[in-house]
Amino acid sequence: MRTLTFIIIALTLGLTACEGPMGPTGPEGLPGESGSDFIGTTFEFTGNFTEGNDYQMVFNFLDNGFDPYESDVILAYILWKSADGLDYWRPLPQTEYFESGAILQYNYDFTADIPNNRIVDMAVFLSGDVVFSTLPDEYTLNQTFRVVVVPSDFLNSANVNINNIESILNSDNITLKETTVAPVLLEK
Repeated sequence: MRTLTFIIIALTLGLTACEGPMGPTGPEGLPGESGSDFIGTTFEFTGNFTEGNDYQMVFNFLDNGFDPYESDVILAYILWKSADGLDYWRPLPQTEYFESGAILQYNYDFTADIPNNRIVDMAVFLSGDVVFSTLPDEYTLNQTFRVVVVPSDFLNSANVNINNIESILNSDNITLKETTVAPVLLEK
């Protein structure tokens, strides 16, 4: 029995220590398939919510040199305040409650063109039961938004809090390319 045990152990060690020639190189993957190839895009834009644009601002990606895949995720944040040299960003949707009981919400959506595998545009807009035309300018004018286009595989493979922009921006699993663009805001 000892001899059989010795032979099994010797064969196991011998087979695990064997090394042969390296196999052929596999086909190159598509761009963005490996975790290190993902590139997220971050941009900011500032605009006004007015009756003329139906209290929404639309950002067309292709008109601004972006072509996000339909499977990508769009995250939006509003610059809530700046104080002592620091910017405070909040994820959308963001709700403001007034003493009168009225509610104002900053929200967003994006449009996916599934047959062409791309995201066409995204819009930030006001909603709620407050009369928008009666809002003070601080709620409607010069509102700044930060938009992050995140490859969808990134969210599946990374441990990030999508409601925290710092979690996304500081992740080791994504490289962000900041781009300054002049958004094309569409009037309705």
